[in-house]
Amino acid sequence: MSRLAAEGEVIRVRKGLYWKGPKTRVGMPFPRPLAVGLEIAGPGSGPAGVSAAHGLGLTTQVPAIEQVAVPGRVPTAIAGVRFVSRSIERRIGGLRPVEIALIEVLRDGPAIVEQPWANVGTVVALLVAAGEIRPELVATQLGHEHHVAARQRWNELGLTELVHT
Repeated sequence: MSRLAAEGEVIRVRKGLYWKGPKTRVGMPFPRPLAVGLEIAGPGSGPAGVSAAHGLGLTTQVPAIEQVAVPGRVPTAIAGVRFVSRSIERRIGGLRPVEIALIEVLRDGPAIVEQPWANVGTVVALLVAAGEIRPELVATQLGHEHHVAARQRWNELGLTELVHT
């Protein structure tokens, strides 16, 4: 792999992690920091903070530094990504990055959302209908969360009803 990196065929992101992107006239573009952060963090990780709101389409803000919620210990930092530690239950529960993003938005509340807070329920219902969010798993995970406000916001938005449908 080191020879391929020296020849410009792949990009070394960090020890043991390489990326091969499309070739352009000016060379190969670097991978997106959020994608790298999620790959390093492993299963049960997902965007956090403004990165989560942006990923769900709830804000037009593009974070200068991506934030990634990691189940368990935080890995060594990389440029453009800030890791935050969360419960290991997220890895055990097999949550997808979009489901983690929802939980993180519920943790942070209306402060990171540009739209009226009630619109979050509509966005979540659309994602559930598309099969991207499994409300049963999110509800179960919220039961393990130490952040009480996240559970309250889930209930206030009427998202508990999605579990039973």
